[in-house]
Amino acid sequence: MLLGTRGAGEEGQLSRFLNDENSRKKFLLEAAHQCQEAGLYDKSIEIQKRIGAFSMALDTINKCLSEAICAISRGRLDGESRTSGLIHSGNEIMEAYKYHPEVSPQERENVTEQQMVLRQLEAILSVRKLVKVGHYIDALREVARLPFLPLDPRTPDIAADVFQNLSPHVQACVPDLLRVALTCLDNVTDSDGSLRALRAKIASFIATNSSRNWPRDLYEKIARSL
Repeated sequence: MLLGTRGAGEEGQLSRFLNDENSRKKFLLEAAHQCQEAGLYDKSIEIQKRIGAFSMALDTINKCLSEAICAISRGRLDGESRTSGLIHSGNEIMEAYKYHPEVSPQERENVTEQQMVLRQLEAILSVRKLVKVGHYIDALREVARLPFLPLDPRTPDIAADVFQNLSPHVQACVPDLLRVALTCLDNVTDSDGSLRALRAKIASFIATNSSRNWPRDLYEKIARSL
């Protein structure tokens, strides 16, 4: 009723109370923030999309997607049911962004950054899906191919701490991704030494990030496997 079927209130009743665009946008940004505070993320995303705050909407989606992936690692079914809807929402926002008439250079840069985070989370989720159906070798291939983690056995070790450059939403999912990869390695046969090299890459990456207070069982798991 307030916003109308589309737009940021210019077609609904909100325009009767706030008749200039900037006032409506400021009001709706605060409403989106209040929705997030209350845990009403879907409503927050819809409001952000309506006012053209695409990078904020994508950041909200990435936060929720990261939490859903972590919920899956804890064995909660609600995580699995939520991930596909969140990815769909992210793709819808990217589509709406393409056709939005006014996007500032800063917003364009922010959207590109958030889109990259969305794709990174989607890649982590695809590894989990392969593991779920028992395709361990395929899952390990995907882990080695991840462009945002230095785990490809065919490439030289990277001295720089690439982890700190990742979004916090992606960082939250990495420890469980490594644990899943180690479980896969325990369940396949290394016929040519490539899996041993991947294990060494994972061990090196975990050692580089030993000060990050990751779950203790992850360190114990890699120690037992070496």
